[in-house]
Amino acid sequence: MKHLGKIFRMLNELLIMNHEIEIIYLEAHDIVNDEDLKTFFRERNFERNEFGRALKKEVVKLGDSPKGLNELSDRYYKGWMKFKKLLDTNNEFELLNEISKIKRLNIAAYNKLLQERNLSLSLCKLLVKQRDNVQMSLNELRTKNAIVV
Repeated sequence: MKHLGKIFRMLNELLIMNHEIEIIYLEAHDIVNDEDLKTFFRERNFERNEFGRALKKEVVKLGDSPKGLNELSDRYYKGWMKFKKLLDTNNEFELLNEISKIKRLNIAAYNKLLQERNLSLSLCKLLVKQRDNVQMSLNELRTKNAIVV
C-alpha cells in the first residue's frame, strides 16, 4: 500500500508538471505575434490539456484523486519568468532551446514513473504513449530548428 502512495504522488507530480507546462504554452500563445509560434503553442497547449485529462482519469480509476492542480509551484514561476524573458527578446533560437529543455525534463519525469514496479497495464500504456508524443515533438523541434541539446 505504501508503494501505491508513492505512485500516486509521482502521478500527481506529473499531472502538476503537465498542467504548468500547459499554462506556459497558453500564456506564450497569447504573447507571441509570429503565426507559426502561435500555432505551435496552441497545439502544445491542447496536447498538454489532453494529457492531463487522460492522467486524471487514470488516477481516479486507480482510486485516488488529483491534488494541487489549482496551485502553481515555484518551479512554474521560475520557468515562466525565464520563458517570458525569451519571448520578450524575440530570440527564437533560445526560446526553442528552452522548450526542448522543458520537454527533456518532462520525458525524464515520465521515465522515472515508468520505472516503478506494479504499475497497471493501462497506466503504463498511457505513460508510454504520452512520453513518446513528447519525445516525438522534441525530435521534430531538433530536426526543424537544428536545436542544440
